[in-house]
Amino acid sequence: MKFTSTDNIEVDRQDQQKINSFSRFNMQYHELIRLNQARKDELTRLSDSKDEMELMDDDEKIPFKFGDSFIRVSVDKARILIDEQVANIKKQFEEDTKKIEETLKQMKNLKAKLYAKFGSQINLDDE
Repeated sequence: MKFTSTDNIEVDRQDQQKINSFSRFNMQYHELIRLNQARKDELTRLSDSKDEMELMDDDEKIPFKFGDSFIRVSVDKARILIDEQVANIKKQFEEDTKKIEETLKQMKNLKAKLYAKFGSQINLDDE
């Protein structure tokens, strides 16, 4: 965000609060986008892992990551665990997608108010 003063438009406390709110929403928006991209990548990784397990015997033991450690589980159990992880990630993805939509609405509202007052004196677009 840039603010250049050529017409010396007064920035009062309320305007500064709107600018600060917009900035917080913008940071939240970008963080949610980053998290959702990481979730998409994780879903792809889990899908690839599940595909690889199709070539294995169901009773074969494979290492499965829990937190920071690995335990050996059967391929069948690993499939179940992966399905649970996929469901959790999809749920988080959907929740964050709703948050993204709400954040964008609030940003659009603030952007309209700020541009109405400051016009070209303020830049709220990502560069």
